[in-house]
Amino acid sequence: MFQGIIRLMNAVELIKLLEGIYSEYGYSIIFLASFIEISPLGWAIPGGMLLAIGGFYAYSGRLSLFGVLLFSWLGAWSTFILAYLLGNSSGEALIKRLKQERIAERAKTLLNKYGAPILTTSLMANFTRFWVAYIAGVQKFSFIKFLFYSGAASLTWASLMVVIGYLVGSERLQLEGLLSKLGILSWVLFAVAAYTVYFFSLREFKNIKEGK
Repeated sequence: MFQGIIRLMNAVELIKLLEGIYSEYGYSIIFLASFIEISPLGWAIPGGMLLAIGGFYAYSGRLSLFGVLLFSWLGAWSTFILAYLLGNSSGEALIKRLKQERIAERAKTLLNKYGAPILTTSLMANFTRFWVAYIAGVQKFSFIKFLFYSGAASLTWASLMVVIGYLVGSERLQLEGLLSKLGILSWVLFAVAAYTVYFFSLREFKNIKEGK
């Protein structure tokens, strides 16, 4: 019975379960994960991790690496474009409604001081990138320039996450062997990692609410 529990709790089983889910819905998961990750709700899900998992399964051939990169990129880019269009059409209404005045002021300062090129680096900054894109729309930045810089930023971010997962996928056999040996302990390590992500996400979300 104890051996059955260990087998049930083995993290390798989770890897195989996720593999089936990603084989069926992988591109949709990846698109939505990157889309939400860039939005103000990005703190709520481990978007980068979900992209990395896509890269992990791309190594084994269950997903196309090009497809994973493409949908990761399009999801993030779509959010940037939506943020720009919202800012362009609604002004600062959303900023006031969500009480993001301090972040908006920082975004304005960056854009006024450095111009459009700052979009490439500022859009890589976690939890503030949506608002930089939004302010670009409020200030009527050239949409063509915005498409270029936001496209470059989202492609860089998405590629980084996917490549990390792809490299881990190249060591899948060794990883599964280690997890099998650890048994229940593998779930303890997984729980610690998940809690760490959750803790830092909550802390960042609190900072956003307080306008820090």
